[in-house]
Amino acid sequence: MNKSQIQKYLNFLKVKKFYPMKFKNCEICGSSKTILIQERISWNNNMFGVLPVHCCSDCGFLFQNPRFSKKFYMEYYKNSYRNITLKTLKPPKKYLEDQKFRGKKLYEFLKPFIPKKGSMLDVGSSVGLMMLPFLKKGWRCEGNDPIKSFVDYGKDELKLPVKWLQSEDMKLKRNSLDLIIIMGSLEHVVDVNLVMKKCANAMKKNGILVLEARGDPLGFSKDFFNQSHHRYFFGNTMELIMIKHGWKPFLTTKYPVTGPSRPNTQFCFGKFIGAQQSKKFKNLISNGKKETYLDVKYKLKYHDYIAKINK
Repeated sequence: MNKSQIQKYLNFLKVKKFYPMKFKNCEICGSSKTILIQERISWNNNMFGVLPVHCCSDCGFLFQNPRFSKKFYMEYYKNSYRNITLKTLKPPKKYLEDQKFRGKKLYEFLKPFIPKKGSMLDVGSSVGLMMLPFLKKGWRCEGNDPIKSFVDYGKDELKLPVKWLQSEDMKLKRNSLDLIIIMGSLEHVVDVNLVMKKCANAMKKNGILVLEARGDPLGFSKDFFNQSHHRYFFGNTMELIMIKHGWKPFLTTKYPVTGPSRPNTQFCFGKFIGAQQSKKFKNLISNGKKETYLDVKYKLKYHDYIAKINK
């Protein structure tokens, strides 16, 4: 992106300070070889603009490239994100009810895989209501989120154990967690590998990680790619990022684990093995656990075709 394109985007966000952007290597395999797959994407509010998405040539991972610094995203999530996505800095009643419902569904689904009591972390917890069923069962819980107004509501109004911070700044005790949930938030963090590394250091042996991501497009790919998401996980890349940091995936599914309010999202569940699991990552991609640029390209073309005939 050139300077005028960046400025246009910043003007859309009503960000007064200019922030530069830098190109990134693939966050999964580290490759610098990427192919542009979509240049103009949704900026929300029926507006489209330049914010390129690239596909890694080696593993098929999709991510925004170039990207801003951590300082920009701190301002973006504090002041712009919820004004754009929900048009309010205060959590709506429907949003709160949905978080509570999704938390209950998740707890019921996880019961066969987790202890009766334990310790959990919710990365990107928003107000924190997804932790409520666990708290009621005596779990020690903590959550964090970069959206200050939502965290303040959860902490002050609902008395939930949430902190306002970016997940890269988490301070977690080693070997202290039985469960970590990252529900649609790994797509938003600034440094995905740092976040996963911090989670791995805090995870107990055989502890459970739950990742939720958007899944395949429900309509046109131009709408699927949007400025709020810095990366896009399909089933294979969700498993790869888990394996890279020491989890062994045991279930990847599009079954609506947390109910129907987020159609077509996908989930990946993993058990923490540690370095023994991470060592396997190096050979996985070269041995075929990857998606090619053409895999991704024709997947998106297929969804565009389905959206066109259903229009």
